[in-house]
Amino acid sequence: MRAGRRMAALIGAALLAAAPARGQAPPPVGTDNVPAACTVPDELRDLGRPLPRMAGLLQEKRPIRILAIGSSTTAGAGASSPSHAYPPRLKAALERLLPGIAVTVRNNGVGGEVASTTLARMRVSVEEWQPDVVLWQLGTNDALRGITPQAFTQVLREGVELVQRRGLDLVLIDPQSFPGIRDADRYEDFVEGIAAVAAEKRLPLMRRYTIMRFWQALPQPVLMLSADGFHMNDLGYQCMAEVLAGGIARRVTAAD
Repeated sequence: MRAGRRMAALIGAALLAAAPARGQAPPPVGTDNVPAACTVPDELRDLGRPLPRMAGLLQEKRPIRILAIGSSTTAGAGASSPSHAYPPRLKAALERLLPGIAVTVRNNGVGGEVASTTLARMRVSVEEWQPDVVLWQLGTNDALRGITPQAFTQVLREGVELVQRRGLDLVLIDPQSFPGIRDADRYEDFVEGIAAVAAEKRLPLMRRYTIMRFWQALPQPVLMLSADGFHMNDLGYQCMAEVLAGGIARRVTAAD
């Protein structure tokens, strides 16, 4: 079965779970005080794995440094201002969800990069800035620019090793969904490749592609993309930040 069929099945199940039965009131949804357009089922919000370093720092009430690195999604292309990119909105959301947290989120996004270029910058940023958590958004440009899935996966593994060797938390953020995807099967190979490495290395994963597909499949979808039909708009970045913050908060405060 192709990746697209698996994704469609997951999205369909999530939509079914989120929909109320006929004649019944909608089930309660934990919005964490975010716009209704941003809500997703807990299955899609869940990052899948813990963030032990961040959880430990939070318990000790110590400052937390988060490095957000990637391409245009991290830089905030399509947003009306830099303050509306996802990293600053993530900081605000985490401070709301985790009262008393002292968190710094550094936006280290550069538009147009493929993963190998980002990895070169990440080596320097991790060494010089010494973050506690790395959020690595990747895959879109590699898929669109003809990088082979095998070469991409090798770069991904090198980045994972770099971060894990230093004892840092690493959250992977997979590609965006947009209407102009020409070869959906090939594009989803990159999405599936990231998921496979995350599962193998026991890494938290934000399934942005599936989350955006879920939003797009709603009976009354809200526009999350900018005028170019590719980059996210202000609401898209806000929703991305809110869903990611909710997933992080659940993982770093879990009793287990």
